[in-house]
Amino acid sequence: MTILLTMLYPVVTVLILLLQAVQHSHRPMSLLGVLHSAATLLITILLIGTPDAWKGGEPLFMIDHLNLLLMLITGVIFTCASIYAVGYIDGLVRAGELNRRSLRIFYLGFSLLLFATTMAYYAPNVAQFWIFAELTTVFSALLVAILAVKENIDASLKYIFVCSTSMLFSFIGVIFLFELVRQKTGTGSLDWQTILANASTCDSGMLGIACIFCFIGFAAKSGIVPLHTWLPEAHAKAPSAVSAVLSGAILNVGMYGIIRIAGIVHQTTIATQISLLFIIFGMITMSVACFSMLRQNGTKRLIAFSSIENMGFLLLVSGIGTPVALFWMLYHMMGHSVVKAGLFFSAGIIHRQYKSHTPGAEDEIGDLFRMQPFAAAAFIIGSVAIIGTPLFPLFLSKFGILLEAGKLSLYIPLLALLLFALAGAAMFRFILGIMGRRFADGEAPVQYIVPIWMKAPVVFLLALSVLMGIMMIPGEEAFLTAAVHDIGIGGGV
Repeated sequence: MTILLTMLYPVVTVLILLLQAVQHSHRPMSLLGVLHSAATLLITILLIGTPDAWKGGEPLFMIDHLNLLLMLITGVIFTCASIYAVGYIDGLVRAGELNRRSLRIFYLGFSLLLFATTMAYYAPNVAQFWIFAELTTVFSALLVAILAVKENIDASLKYIFVCSTSMLFSFIGVIFLFELVRQKTGTGSLDWQTILANASTCDSGMLGIACIFCFIGFAAKSGIVPLHTWLPEAHAKAPSAVSAVLSGAILNVGMYGIIRIAGIVHQTTIATQISLLFIIFGMITMSVACFSMLRQNGTKRLIAFSSIENMGFLLLVSGIGTPVALFWMLYHMMGHSVVKAGLFFSAGIIHRQYKSHTPGAEDEIGDLFRMQPFAAAAFIIGSVAIIGTPLFPLFLSKFGILLEAGKLSLYIPLLALLLFALAGAAMFRFILGIMGRRFADGEAPVQYIVPIWMKAPVVFLLALSVLMGIMMIPGEEAFLTAAVHDIGIGGGV
């Protein structure tokens, strides 16, 4: 049963790619993209609903609660982004910003990115994970550069250079891990489960070095300082449907690698030292991101730095490393992905309304509630949600994590609260700035008519974030607790 369901991922991908390759108009290609994302989400839900089928193990794929959780997030974000793209990409084509000849490249790249992300999560060993994580960089960069303007191409090349160079260090770490396991078992192995099972008997010093090398590449994929420099440009310049995917789904790929490494390290005597490293870099990342947010005047760049802040917070939690902290970390990943995708979708509507015709210039936003009341309201609600306000999921996760961090040191929650306050101030400084601007008579741009394809995903994600903030569905707590156990750290809430 498991092999049949998991093989549906590549089978569906191949069928969709073949059908997209022979299409000549936008609508069929975009609807095939929606079908691919929805099918991926449906397969993931079926796997979650049949745990007895995959708990016995599967040679081609590693399936557990952790990667199923992240695949569920990925499926939701890609499905919403593909629906949003039906209207958004059509607008880019009509405006002449996207060449019709590039449509096929966009949708093929979008489908390949979804497949590479899926295979990265289900990879049974760290080498396959490394390969598919690298492929997500390639396909993401293609989508960033799809508009074929200088700023986008520069952002795409920077993305590839920083991430791929950093991933070379991870490759060195992979070699070290293979040799460490070979010394213990006689036959080298890169299986996640084999490394986890033998970590406690490996040389702690060498294992620590291997994990640090792996961390460098995975940190770049997640936008951790100082390897974050690609992220603001790539997320800001990419089409908004792509920005939502990058922030809501692709950043999680790097964080998934860090989580797996954290689980391995916690089996050894150097767990304290590596945890301290994660905490330090998490705090530095949050600090750089929050102070950078105060200086931003562009909508998407502001949201991009918010993503860096949240990735830093997740790294901080990886350093805390208790079962309760990791439980809320996974909950935070779900909440962040849902809210951040909704924010980028709202920003995309605002960008279509006020796009500057000067290359590199920020949009001149004014009369926002009159010109785009839906996007204005959605952006404000999303901003309230992303800073961790009650009734939204990030409030619960931040509250639970800070309580757990206080057991380690009171300085951690105090500094984190200060940084959260800075991030909140930056968001509302920006909102108050754009809300107060007015156009003189006759200077306002023509109102952009927002297609229902672009509104529906925003409404769904905002409603989902409220639902996540006020209740847990039956079985959710048990599933998250099992995911924490799959990391290699037992326990629960």
